[in-house]
Amino acid sequence: AATLLAQAGEGVAYMWRVPALRIIALGFCAVVLANGVDDIALLVLARDELHAGASASALLLGAVGVGLLVGYALLARGARRASMTVILIVGFAISSIGNLLTGLAWAVAVAFALQTVRGLGIAAMDVASTTLLQRLVPDRLLGRVFGNLYAAIGVAAAISYVGGGVLLDATSAPLTFVVAGGAGLVASLVVALTLPRALVRAGVRGHRLPPT
Repeated sequence: AATLLAQAGEGVAYMWRVPALRIIALGFCAVVLANGVDDIALLVLARDELHAGASASALLLGAVGVGLLVGYALLARGARRASMTVILIVGFAISSIGNLLTGLAWAVAVAFALQTVRGLGIAAMDVASTTLLQRLVPDRLLGRVFGNLYAAIGVAAAISYVGGGVLLDATSAPLTFVVAGGAGLVASLVVALTLPRALVRAGVRGHRLPPT
């Protein structure tokens, strides 16, 4: 147990010590912290605001999954020509805009389309962050850094469920989505302003995927 904790601590220390890694980790967690509430707010939006039935509500919950599938397929074909830094920042922003605009949706079909777009953003976040971490972290620490990052993301999601639930209970589903998306956009902007410079200092200039 002591060895496991020591290894985890080594991963956290390295992630915190490298500015580019720190920005990616904090940015990812901030976006998840802001937007994670959509998992619980979607049902309330569908039922109370859009007056959708059970089938339409279930369909709406699957929209992000559709976006993820399409996003991964598109990135598999076109990501080699694009900057991973740009893909990461755009992914943060799109996932947040999807939630913000979902709060303004007037029909289930509109909300479905917007949540599908949000799924595209999440796919971009996943692919770009994974690629950049592999360029920034030594092989011997890669597993420890990945483990700590995704543990932190899980904690951010849990906090989002709790805090977002309180906001949802105090206000409404549309306002919750707008606040969540707006907060995610602020986090995206901070990453956009700080990450490119940190990557240049680390010797990674928006790294593209290597050719196959």
